[in-house]
Amino acid sequence: MTSERITVDSVAAYTVGDQTVRFDCEIAAPETVTQRTVPVELTIYGPRTFRFELQANPEVATDSDYPRLNSDALSESPDFEVTEVEETLTIDTGALRIAVGLDTWSFVVSDADTDETVFEEQRFDPDVFGRQRVDPLGFTQEEINHNPRKVTQTGTAFRLSPDEKIYGAGEQFVEFDRRGRELDLWHEEPLGTETERAYKNIPFHLSTNGYGLLVDTTARVHYDFGKTSVASGTMSVSDDEFAFVFFYGPEFRDIIQRYTAVTGRPARPPKWSFGTWMSRLGYESREELESVAERLRAESIPSDVLHLDPFWMRENKSTDLEWDTDQFPEPEEMISQLRESDFRLSLWEHPHVPVGTDAFEAGAQEGYFVTDGSGKPYVMDHTCQGDYRGALVDFTDPEAVEWWKDKHRRLLEQGVSVFKTDYGEYVPEDAVFENGKTGTTMHNLYPYLYNEAVYEVVGEVNGPEEALVWGRSAWTGSQAFPMHWGGDPQTSWNGMGAALRGGLSASLSGIAFWSHDIGGFRGTPSTAVYTRWAQFGLLSSNARCHGTTPREPWEFGDEALDIFREYAELRYRLIPYLYTYAEIAARTGLPVVRPIVLEYQDDPAVHRMDTQYLLGEDILVAPVFTNAGTRSVYLPDGEWREYRSGERYAGERTVEIDVALDEMPIFVRAGSVVPQREPTQSIQPGTPAALELEATLAEAKASGRFYDVDADELLEITVEEAAGMLSVDTGGVTAARTTITVQDADPDEVVVDGSQHTAVGSEPEPGEWTGDGTRLTIVV
Repeated sequence: MTSERITVDSVAAYTVGDQTVRFDCEIAAPETVTQRTVPVELTIYGPRTFRFELQANPEVATDSDYPRLNSDALSESPDFEVTEVEETLTIDTGALRIAVGLDTWSFVVSDADTDETVFEEQRFDPDVFGRQRVDPLGFTQEEINHNPRKVTQTGTAFRLSPDEKIYGAGEQFVEFDRRGRELDLWHEEPLGTETERAYKNIPFHLSTNGYGLLVDTTARVHYDFGKTSVASGTMSVSDDEFAFVFFYGPEFRDIIQRYTAVTGRPARPPKWSFGTWMSRLGYESREELESVAERLRAESIPSDVLHLDPFWMRENKSTDLEWDTDQFPEPEEMISQLRESDFRLSLWEHPHVPVGTDAFEAGAQEGYFVTDGSGKPYVMDHTCQGDYRGALVDFTDPEAVEWWKDKHRRLLEQGVSVFKTDYGEYVPEDAVFENGKTGTTMHNLYPYLYNEAVYEVVGEVNGPEEALVWGRSAWTGSQAFPMHWGGDPQTSWNGMGAALRGGLSASLSGIAFWSHDIGGFRGTPSTAVYTRWAQFGLLSSNARCHGTTPREPWEFGDEALDIFREYAELRYRLIPYLYTYAEIAARTGLPVVRPIVLEYQDDPAVHRMDTQYLLGEDILVAPVFTNAGTRSVYLPDGEWREYRSGERYAGERTVEIDVALDEMPIFVRAGSVVPQREPTQSIQPGTPAALELEATLAEAKASGRFYDVDADELLEITVEEAAGMLSVDTGGVTAARTTITVQDADPDEVVVDGSQHTAVGSEPEPGEWTGDGTRLTIVV
């Protein structure tokens, strides 16, 4: 087959609407291409946000339901001014100037205040022979059947600044900075986390030039972020429409907040889901599951969720969503007894229904499966767990969705709390859906619809505040269905590093709640790998042990067990802090686990940093990728207190920390207030009866936030020392008892919420305080 590239050449005419500017563009094309104009339309959503769209076949263009974009959520004025000077049309939004060349097409986005170029279409990147290395805005037509031509691809090229860094594009396990990489956004089973294949392809990237760009499609997206030419990036879509939504910050935090406002934000997950999840592939009987539950409590390992992988269903019948009652007799009684011990139950599934089951017969008869184009279910061999054949549930068919929900509804009514929605990456391109679309546009969207259906039914049965999945694959907007985990990493240091990189990448792509398999997936990790992974995993937004061999900490010896217990207790101590950031994520879309560049964007030292991270804004975690030795930790701007020793360090420098196997560097930002509680064996609902607020002063001040569950309020907490007086405003917490500790404070008087407190020698009671010049304790 031959293909021809057609580029946008000039503007024949333009029209200005209330919120749009439409350009009818001439094209530059070979004689074999029908000469015509193609539309390019800009829709202004607000001063810093707009949508760009090129239609190669405008006569048949239709509005797509996915991804769901809610531009109204920005609550921004779309006012703009349009001027034409010397064959350039300038659209001024107040924050941006978008300049479009009319006589010769060009497209440049600049900051309206500084005139600095933010984004520019690349039209001049020649080699020494004058041949252009990249294709500018346009589309590709391919010859079929010896003469007719169809549009196979649309896209554009854009300039890359010499020092520009690129992030995101979903949960990618390759280098954190995408510069120099080529990425094909098409869900594939990676079979590990060491390749360019990915479960969570999200066509949204961030640039250190201060913008975020979402390619608005569900079709295959291809990026070249400077691999073909270091001067140029390209993005293309396997479709006859090329559209993107442009978000200008320049702060990344602002971009992510507006991006998630448009594409969807997660609800705050239930509090118990932030406890430790214990799992393996897999517990094969009720007896084995209950023995693990008993051992967790006997060893005083805080835990809230036990997970069953495929063996809860009958052999060669996953996923018909029917219990194997030989291995798991009386499941409802089992779930009830686990709940009495404060354990929730999670069940594994995938969307492939096996041939030979009653579920398959019912689904095939009712037409609930994706078809092969002839009207028959698209049956595939070796679809998942075990060597068997199965068909995919069609989540574009409302009746199929209800059928799938009903199968979950029965399990939820038995007491199941959550489902691990595995897979979702296997839709063939020639598959046909009930909505008339094929796998070419449904492949990437499929996991969104799959997770949405399961998430919804959990909320319908258990209540909206309990809605939750543990999902693997994702596309634009999937962050609205928390939570996500990072697939199947190797049981190695490289696997651990790749898991962290993938999570940091997902965090910059809208995924607010993210976890990974502690210890790695395939095989048995060394004791050192397991222990180090547990330290980092237990200080992720969510925490689960999982793998093909046992992942319970006692399987790795007494030292590993003790270290695991220590960090699990630290996690449970920090639940008020984690849950506060869960509420912040629900309100803003900002992730719980944060790459350091998200908070310190102007510091070049962190632009490629992917081996340490922030938990919220105030806690810096530096996982250790060796058994023992020294860990280099970069501390960004400000002052930082080492969590164990209390030693303070100035920021914007690298420090060397000695790390035995039980030590992982954790730093608390000076100027912060971190809410905590005494750790328990399971997550306690509501506001802690005994709340602890730990303040680390910076220039005699500290502030923080606390989500008060009982009051359903995000409270602001401030601490300030001046003129011998320490003043604390708790924001009106509803805890029965609040203990406030302040590092390095030495006041003469203490006032909390306007009430004078009395100094005592030790063991303060409510209304009293004590201190030794380095640590002050107040009880309210």
